[in-house]
Parts: sequence; C-alpha cells; structure tokens
Amino acid sequence: MRLSLKARIILLMAVAMTTAWAAPSRAVLADGEIYQRDELESSSRLASVTIANRSYIDLKSATVMPGDNGNMLYFTLTVTNGTGGTLSFLDYWVKVYNKSGAEFKPELIPQDKLKKEIPAGQQVDYTFYAPVNDATVLQDLWFQITRWDYTSAELEKPIGSIQFPQEAADVWAPETNLKTVQMGGVPVQLEITRWTAQANDNYISPKLTLKMTNKGYASIKLPGYQYALRAANGAMYPLEIAVNGDKQTLQPEVPVELQLKAVKLPATAGADGWDLVLTQTLTISNELKLNAPVTALKVIAEQQDAALVGATVDYANENGVYELKVDKLDRMPWEDQDVLSTNLSISHKEADALPFPNIQAYYELDGGVRVDAKLIKTDQSVGVPPGTDVHFQLIGKIPYTYSFASTKLFLVEKVSENATEEMAQFTLPPFEINMPVIPYGKTQSISGIGRNTQFAPRWINMFTDGKSNLLEVQLETSNLEKRSSTIPKLTAYFKTADQSLYPTKIREVKQKLNPQGKALISFTGKLPKGVDSEGLRLVIGESITDQHLSVGDEKADAYINAVEMELPREIDGPNPTVKQVNFYPYTISLSNISTWLDSKELRVNFLYNLEKDSNYETNNEGSKLVIQFQDISGNMTYEQKFFLETASDKDDLRLELGEHSYKMTVKDTDLLGKIQSLKQYRINIYHEFQGMRKQLATQTMDWFGVTE
Repeated sequence: MRLSLKARIILLMAVAMTTAWAAPSRAVLADGEIYQRDELESSSRLASVTIANRSYIDLKSATVMPGDNGNMLYFTLTVTNGTGGTLSFLDYWVKVYNKSGAEFKPELIPQDKLKKEIPAGQQVDYTFYAPVNDATVLQDLWFQITRWDYTSAELEKPIGSIQFPQEAADVWAPETNLKTVQMGGVPVQLEITRWTAQANDNYISPKLTLKMTNKGYASIKLPGYQYALRAANGAMYPLEIAVNGDKQTLQPEVPVELQLKAVKLPATAGADGWDLVLTQTLTISNELKLNAPVTALKVIAEQQDAALVGATVDYANENGVYELKVDKLDRMPWEDQDVLSTNLSISHKEADALPFPNIQAYYELDGGVRVDAKLIKTDQSVGVPPGTDVHFQLIGKIPYTYSFASTKLFLVEKVSENATEEMAQFTLPPFEINMPVIPYGKTQSISGIGRNTQFAPRWINMFTDGKSNLLEVQLETSNLEKRSSTIPKLTAYFKTADQSLYPTKIREVKQKLNPQGKALISFTGKLPKGVDSEGLRLVIGESITDQHLSVGDEKADAYINAVEMELPREIDGPNPTVKQVNFYPYTISLSNISTWLDSKELRVNFLYNLEKDSNYETNNEGSKLVIQFQDISGNMTYEQKFFLETASDKDDLRLELGEHSYKMTVKDTDLLGKIQSLKQYRINIYHEFQGMRKQLATQTMDWFGVTE
C-alpha cells in the first residue's frame, strides 16, 4: 500500500484514461472478459482462499481497462469473517502475477484503506488497481493471498491463490443488458432499453437509453459516473449524458432513464457489437484520478426502427427529456401544388416547464427525395408546460402531380450554427388527397391553446353578371375561448365534383369576438358560367404565412388541417313578394307601396323594415341592396342602390335598421312615352356584391294602388 513506489507509472496511465481511450489489440480485451462472481452459477465461480475458521477471501470482480499508455487491472476482494471476533485486513496482502511470472503490484483505492477490520460475522469489500502491460489478459493472471508472518525470514507467508483456468470462458460474466450492481452503497438495477444509431457516410451517431432502478431503501444521487461504448476489439468511446446525469436522484423503485449519446464513431467499430461500460472517478491524490469500472452491459437492444404514427419517441437534450408524437398526416391541395402536413405534439414529465427545442424537419419520399418542412406552432404557448401537449404542424410542398409510395419524417434539433442532432424518425403510412368530409349541419373545430374556434357553412349565394358567376359561402364562426379572441385566419377553395379547384377571397370580421360570440365571414370565388355547382364543396383550412399562423393582412402561402365541407343548397328563385325577404343575416320588408305620376316625375313611396340577426358580427364591405322599379312593359326601369347600416360617404344612400319611410323619385321628360300602360308595375329587390347581382324578390302591383 505504498503509493509512492508506483506514482509515476500510475500518473502516466491516469492521464491517458481521463482523455480518449485507445484501442488495444483483440487479445487484450475479448468480448465478455470480465469476472463478476455474483453473476455466475456457483459451479463457475473461482475457488475461495481460506484464511481462518469459517473465514475466507473471494475474488468478487476483475477486469482490465485500456489506456493510451497502458492498461489497468481493477479487482475487488471480498473478505468474509466467520469467527466470533474481528479480523484485521492489515494482516493480509495480495500479489498479482501472470503465467510468465511477471508481478504486478496492486494498490488499494484510498477509501478502502480506511477499512482496516472486518467485524465478526460480516463481509467487507476491498478494491485494488494495478498497472499491467499491454499484453496482459485477465485469464493469464493469478492472485496470491499472503499473510504477514514476522517469524519467517521473508516476514510473510502465502496462504492461498486464486487463478483463472486455462480455458476461462466459463468464468466470464454473462453478456446481458440487465444486471444489478452496487452504486452509492445501494443495489441499482441497470438495463439498456433502447438503442438507435444514425448512419452518415462512414460514421454512426449512436444513442441509447439506460434505465436505472434503485432496489434499495434509501435515495442516492449519481455524481461522478462516466459512460462509454466499448467495441469488440476493446476500443473505448466516451458517451455524453444528454440530460445532466450528476443531478439525477434515484429514489427506491422509481426508474430513471438516462439518455446517452456519441457523435461520429467509425461505422465499422460496432460490427461485432458494443458493450456499455460504467466507470467512476476515484481520486488517488491531488495529481492522480482514475476511472474505475463499475460494471459493463451488453448492448443487445435491437436497433429501433422509425416510429409509426401514434407512437411516442423520447428525445433528451441539456434541458430535459421530451416526448414526441406524430398523430396525423394529410396531403392537401394548394394551387398547383400539394401540401404535406403532419401533426406533431411535444410533452414531457419534468417538474418544470421546458423551452422549445430548435426543431428542423424534412420528409423523405421513396427513400431518396428530400422535402424540407416548415414547423408551425399552433398553440399560443411560450414553452412546454409539465404534463401538457403543445402542438405543431410540419408542412412541405410537392407538385400535385407527383406520386410516391413511402414516406419518412425526420426531426432534428439545431444545436449550434453548423451542427444538428437527430431527434426522431417516423414512418408515415401511404396517403393521398383524402381530406375529412364534414356533412352540412356539422361543425369543424380549430383546437389550440388560446384559439379554440368552431365554424360551419350558414348560407350560400350565387351572383351573376350574365357572363360568369360569383359564388359566396357564408361561414358562421364561434369563439370557444374564455377570453375575447380574434377569428383565426382561414383559406378556402371551391371544389367541384370533378376535383377542380377554384380559389376564393375572404371577407373577414376583424374585431375580436367575446366568449361564445359569433360572426359571419364569407368566401367568394368566380366560377365559369358553365361550371356545374351541384355537389360543390368548400375546402378550408387554417392559413399559414412563412413559418407561423397568418395574422392581420398577411398573405397565406399554405394551410393546415384542411377539410371538405358540404354546402347548403341555394334557395331556388326570388321571393314572390317583397315582404320577409331574407339575405342573411338581414331581412327586409316593403309595405305601403304607392305611386304618383305626372308628365315629368314619378314618385314611388314605401315603408321599409330592415331587421338583422344581432347574434352575429358582420362585414358588409362590397354589399349593397338594390330596389328597382320596372314598368310591366319593360320600357322603363329605375333603381336605387343602398348601403346597409353604414356608408363610406355621407351622400351615399343607406338603409338603417328598423322601420322607415322612403320616397324614390324619377325625373324624366319622356316618362309618359316610356310608360305605355298604367295598369301594373313591378318592384324587384337585388343583393349586389362586387358588381354582380342576385335577385331576392319580385312583386307585381297595380298603378296608383296602395299595398299593405
């Protein structure tokens, strides 16, 4: 136990071990060349050395660890005291030889030097280290147990030895990914539960999950442990703990999963498998620290294939362990392209909120075509709260004519300006443009923190100028939030039965809606005169601009969560009277209609009653109501256009809510020439939008009479 005799040799070795570990020859460290007594059947364990009545010494464990400047032997002896008194370990020593007779002098680790006695009926472990040459293998060693004997000339007496057999394969620790070891004075079960390796050129970047379960009765912390992958040829590659391992606390029977990773290891290194080696830093002196082995596990977890839709993948970085899940996949039409869209949810089980990872994503089509995807956060959240899913959409675009058979989604985190780290892979099922169809009478919801909304078609209007048609679909929207909220931006297309798409323009309600408040917004689009509107549907989704949900006057460049909504039928033909004429959300009625005429002037007097469904916020931009007088012969037509409720100019005509009287005056020196018969005339009502009209009502009346 005289450190000074070996300090120079050990110092050189320790410096090497605290940096990168070199790869010795295959003979130095063969697969499984670790002796671990507790893991073997009793018939395979090495024999004990008896030191007193019912007292003996066992070789508990032994292994050789490589370093840049040589190898280090680590071994542990268990001393069992079966006597009625104490035993002094100071009376014993161990010498290590190889089969060629070379001696390697072991030293006790500092903390075990304090364990000088073994109480009656107890067992005590003593751990040693010794530098050995590069050619040393475990099976060539034998351990001689010596007792100090001051009556002999040598002052010592050999009392027994422990030696590996010539064929030592039966005494090596079994290759397993599950075992229980002592850590921090308590038994801890270790298990490798997951293994992935991202291949890139001639390198691999592996990740593995080490599950640690405290099988004792007291909590412990895990400071000072290191982890490395060991190749079959003995090469050692340090692993980084993705989450701060030194802050982990193991509570009894509460599993903790450590995420371990390495970057750019030679792809050929693991051709014959890997071991996970756990070591612990031992301080020998101020100048010397050693990485002593704790245990080794065989990496026998199968390579994890890309996850499927609905599966959860764990990803760990310095902030914590995230749970990633893909639960939806769409291919949606967009102009002359299609949008690939995937729902991604992120959650975690940490105690505190976590920041968003800097996620980048791309689709891989048929194993070779890469399509970059934009990440869209659809919840109003500044982080990931504990136990709460935060939702994202990943969208990419491809030509609408492009077909493919297989798809993968890759998620990576940008960890620096020039570096990324793979987070997860998902295998997506084959899919095509097959959006959900919402029957008329059912609603579609927008779900997301701070933006819960519901909408459905309410009314349909077809306007015309004789050359083309302008279709308007009114959409009833409801705010389902508990606070005032703006209506999420929407983008829509009209889709015909033959799959043709026609773009639309939106007429929005921009003011915020109170909780449970409602609004009418509308989408309009021009259709060629000959297009069959039978079976027309509204393809509608949430607008996206660049990499965020559209706001304000931003122009959308994509959409998400698109559906096809069945539309109501338009009411056929105009109303046969000018009472209770509906053009939702308004209803107008004309009454007490009378005429007055002389040779140069015509007056049409009437009362109008304009009503509105006050449950809705509306936008009347572009809308007018037209009241038209027409002589039955058709030679004389006069009309006036009215804004609804408000007008942009004070001189513009407008209709106000409620009942009001109005007089239309027509001045024309040739009135009597145009009116050939004073028997009947007609009142027509039109809804005009963007210069195109829809006839709402028509009624024929007698000249100079007064209607009810």
